[in-house]
Amino acid sequence: MRVGRWTGVLASISIAFELGACEFMGLTTGEPPAPPAELSVSADEIRLEEAAPAALGFDVVGDAGEIHVGPEEPVVEEPTPTEAETVSEDAATEEGVSENSASENAATASAGDGAYDLTALKKMNFTEEQMAQILAFYDGAVFAGDSVLLGFRNYAGKSSDGFLKSLKFLAAGSFSLHNAFWPVNDKSVHPLYQGEQHPVWESIQMMGAKKAFLFFGINDVSLGMDDSIALYPQLIDKIRELSPDIEITIISATYTLKGAGTRGLNNTNLAKFNEAIKAQAEENGWGYIDMATVLSDGEGNLAAQYCSDGFVHETAAAYEVWTKMLIRYAADQLGFETPEMEEILQKVPEAEEAVSENAAEETTEQPETAEDVSEEKTEESVAVEETPAAQ
Repeated sequence: MRVGRWTGVLASISIAFELGACEFMGLTTGEPPAPPAELSVSADEIRLEEAAPAALGFDVVGDAGEIHVGPEEPVVEEPTPTEAETVSEDAATEEGVSENSASENAATASAGDGAYDLTALKKMNFTEEQMAQILAFYDGAVFAGDSVLLGFRNYAGKSSDGFLKSLKFLAAGSFSLHNAFWPVNDKSVHPLYQGEQHPVWESIQMMGAKKAFLFFGINDVSLGMDDSIALYPQLIDKIRELSPDIEITIISATYTLKGAGTRGLNNTNLAKFNEAIKAQAEENGWGYIDMATVLSDGEGNLAAQYCSDGFVHETAAAYEVWTKMLIRYAADQLGFETPEMEEILQKVPEAEEAVSENAAEETTEQPETAEDVSEEKTEESVAVEETPAAQ
């Protein structure tokens, strides 16, 4: 009897233990646990808005809706520029990235390189009627380009400025003149429109664009200068095949921070590229905005205060200049009075020169002899005695 009783007690304890363990693990008794469900997401089930990839720091590419960080590109004979990475929203819009010590160090090292005083650009003043016409100038305009332009899109999206909010973009990390001609597939990096990739000329047509502002070159100069320069008019021809009346404006490729170029992506090549594209614009009747020069340090490099990553991507301060330049461009096209580039590009003295000049001025103002010091103190004491006390 004792053996049977203890056997029953032990059996009861065992059953209770098993029930408790099952409850603790969230399982039901009597049935084996179900295997974990497999996740399968298709492009038909998910359609992301255009703003979502940048907000998350991702590019969404391919017909299957895969999510990639820094999309892969087909192997090319020459190295792809290291710039070809998607810019996250935070990195593109914050002036200082405290986590990026390389950026801070580069900015400190370049602090004495100087830059342009853009006072004339900042002091532009237009009437309400003129501003309304400037805003209307960008109705139906689409901006297409790479990750630096993507940064401007993110900056505009965060802004409360009605002008910036009205702008439309087709921008993507790694986008270039070369891969603009790739077929749409799981390796392509075409910008998204309505959650899907299309060749940029098709997206521009679907958006009903009347003006196209194109920003290319940074991802191209490493892939052969002559080929890259030749691809610009070919891209514009493709755009005009579907949108024959569209107006074309080129925004010059902006520079890298001083000494930060890699392989073919360097400021010498970018300057040559811009010079050639500007000549094409003049020959073909395209508009041209020299964004590179106004953001430079006066020596053909991206000024330190406009660089967000120690390389090529740009700060909110840079995109403020973008905004002013776009307003100036529209005002100029509309025949309003605007500052000339020579007036805008007034070189700021280098920091060291400014310090030495100030020091020299302070030195000349100091009394030269002990007698001068004594006389000065006497005059000060007399002035204090003659000054009535405050009531």
